[in-house]
Amino acid sequence: MKTIWRNTILRWLIGLAACITIGLVLGHLLAVVLLYVLGTLYWQFYQLYTFHHWLRHSGRKAPPETSGIWGEVFDSVYRLQKKQRKSKRRMRQALTRIESSTAALKEGVIMADNQGNLEWWNNSAAHFLGLMRPVDRGQAITNIVRNPDFFRYFSQKRFGEPLVIKSPAKSGVYLEIQTTLYDKNDHLIFIRDVTRLHLLEQMRKDFVANASHELKTPLTVIKGYLETLSMFKDSLPASMQKGIVNMSDQSERMEHLIEDLLLLSRLESNDKREVDQWLKVSDLIQAIQKMASPILTDQHQLTFDIPEDARLYGSFKELYSAFSNLVVNAIKYSPDGGEITVMWEANEFSGVFSVQDTGLGIEPRYIPRLTERFFRVDKGRGSKTGGTGLGLAIVKHVILHHDAKLQIRSQPGFGSTFSCHFPASRIRTDAFALESDTEALKSSD
Repeated sequence: MKTIWRNTILRWLIGLAACITIGLVLGHLLAVVLLYVLGTLYWQFYQLYTFHHWLRHSGRKAPPETSGIWGEVFDSVYRLQKKQRKSKRRMRQALTRIESSTAALKEGVIMADNQGNLEWWNNSAAHFLGLMRPVDRGQAITNIVRNPDFFRYFSQKRFGEPLVIKSPAKSGVYLEIQTTLYDKNDHLIFIRDVTRLHLLEQMRKDFVANASHELKTPLTVIKGYLETLSMFKDSLPASMQKGIVNMSDQSERMEHLIEDLLLLSRLESNDKREVDQWLKVSDLIQAIQKMASPILTDQHQLTFDIPEDARLYGSFKELYSAFSNLVVNAIKYSPDGGEITVMWEANEFSGVFSVQDTGLGIEPRYIPRLTERFFRVDKGRGSKTGGTGLGLAIVKHVILHHDAKLQIRSQPGFGSTFSCHFPASRIRTDAFALESDTEALKSSD
């Protein structure tokens, strides 16, 4: 490159020197030099025009034949064009392969921009959601999938857990939707047909609900006969007395288990849910305090720190079930001398109900499994404490119904803290409630 520039400048200087010599001989130095400069400038403009014309109209053809620095420019650009065409061809082939492979996937794939507008989707996604090209390109996905659960999932960016909804295009088909953000918060959406899994899960729920319901009647009969036998146990041999006591205890435990299974089944199926309403948190705590009094011992210290003006929007029965399970667990699994603190804290972003104890604590590896049905860290603790292993599963479903999150912090030897975090839309104070009611009355007048 340096040689070309050196030769070009050298030729131009030689030409200039020749013109100066000719000008001196003819006696018209300035005129000859001016003609040389104008000629050189014309040549450069002509080469620039030729270069521009070649780029615009015949860039794929070989460049015009020329020499010097312009010849090098033409050849360099031509080589870059060939390299770029090869890169484009490879990229096009790669994109074609990607589109062909994604088109063959049974799972749906959708690409949407950061506003949720559709950019691209494969055939399976079109099949599941009824998408049509090119009509739906650029449309907001929430306008295509008209489902309240999906709208909340997508608009509030609840992408931590997959969402299961009915297919808007295929009757009887259930879809699992999982979204990942990439680049500038663009959306990559995966759709999977989970109809079979949904039906199996529904069969399991129905079986548990029906079996629990059917077990309730014979268990009631057994308990009735055991209560009758207990009235006359003093006249029975000691061995039979012990058997009657054990059977009564186990039937009591079985009754609690069936009640928890039926409650969990109702929570899972949203069957006969109460209408949510504004509740005073202190009313919930008073009911829990009455329930917890019989199982408290002199060795436990139970304290409550609940503001009187705190309000929570939800179902009284469900919230009572969840909160009472947390309090009862803290009492049962705290050793003598344990301290249990029940608190409510709120700010502009969330409200937090928490139960803190000074019990044995839980190892971190067990914490993710605590809300599974029948899971126990210590397999022997259930029989000792009378637990059913369903308490935290019930808590999890109640929390999900109330758009909240359950947080568990624990360390072996230092106790545990179970916290329910409710969104700002579900909390307020009595002062705020009074102000809202006053404004409502003024507007009605």
